[in-house]
Amino acid sequence: MHPSDRYRSSALTVAVTGGDVLPSQSPHIPRGARGIADEAVAAAEAGASCVHLHARTEDGRPSADPQLFAEIAADIRGRSDVVLNVTTGGAPGMSVADRLAGMRAVRPDIATFNLGTMNYEGFPTPARWPTVKTDWERDVLEQSGHGTFVNTLAMLREFAAAARDLGATPELEAYDLGHVAMARFLIDEGTLQSPVRIQLVLGVLGGAGNDLEDLFMLRERALRILGDDLADLGVAATGYPMQLRHAAVALSLGMDCRVGLEDSLRVERGRVAESNRELVDAAMTLAACVGRPIAGPDELRGRLTPWRSSRQEVAA
Repeated sequence: MHPSDRYRSSALTVAVTGGDVLPSQSPHIPRGARGIADEAVAAAEAGASCVHLHARTEDGRPSADPQLFAEIAADIRGRSDVVLNVTTGGAPGMSVADRLAGMRAVRPDIATFNLGTMNYEGFPTPARWPTVKTDWERDVLEQSGHGTFVNTLAMLREFAAAARDLGATPELEAYDLGHVAMARFLIDEGTLQSPVRIQLVLGVLGGAGNDLEDLFMLRERALRILGDDLADLGVAATGYPMQLRHAAVALSLGMDCRVGLEDSLRVERGRVAESNRELVDAAMTLAACVGRPIAGPDELRGRLTPWRSSRQEVAA
C-alpha cells in the first residue's frame, strides 16, 4: 500500500449485465432497457459509485443498438446520480462501430478501454457447457475455441480519439502484464492522457489467472511501470468466490473494485445471486469490515481525468 492510499476511499463499480454471460445461465441477468436500468439504480441505492453498462434486448441478446443504450442511460439518470461507465468491449462478433455505439449514444463519465488482442474464452470445455434455451446461445457455445478479442493498436487509437471527443475518461482494462506495457506506450506517444485509470481483469481464460498472487504481481508491475502516470487502480475478478476475495483484498489495499452479474453469478457457494444489489451489499459489507469508505458518485467524478489530445497540448 502506498501511504497516499491508506485513508482514501475506494470506488465500487457494479457490472450489471455484461455481454458474455448467457441468459440461460441465470434468470436474474437483466435484460431490456427498463430491466437493466432498474438493476443499475438499485445497485446505486445500495452504495455502488459507478454502474458499468452493456445493452441487451428483451430476449437477453447482447445489443449495440444506440437507441437502447440511450434509453437505459436516460432512465438511470432520471433516478440516480451514479457514475455511468459504458463498455467498448461489446460482445463477441461486434464490429468497431458497434463497440463505439454505446459510448457515443450515452456520452458517459467513463468508457472501458481494452488494451490488447487476446484469446478470450468463457466456455472452453464442452462437457461444462450450460444447458441453453435459444439457438443464438447455442451458436455462442459452438464458437468456443475459435474466437479472438481483437484490439489492435490502430483500434486503440481510434477508441481513445472517440473517448476524447466525447469527454469520457477511459478505464483501461488490463487482462495481463503486456497490457500494462501497452498503457505505458500509449501514454508516452500521447494517445492517452495521464494520469490514467486502470482496472485489472482477472480470471478470463486467455489472460491472467484469478489467484490473489496474480493481483499482487500485476499491481506491483502497474505501480512500477506507470508510476506517477497512474491515478486509480482497480480489480474485476471473475467467478465465485474470487470476485469477492479480490474485492476484499483490493479494498484493504485502497484499490477500487468491481462486482456484478457480468463477472459472477453466485453470491454464496451453491446459491446464485438474485440481483446485482446482493453483490453490492456483499462488497459494502467487506468495505465496512476492513474500514474502507466507498466513494460517492461526485467524489469519483472528481478523480476523472479531463481529456486533451496529447502531452504537447497538456504542456501548452
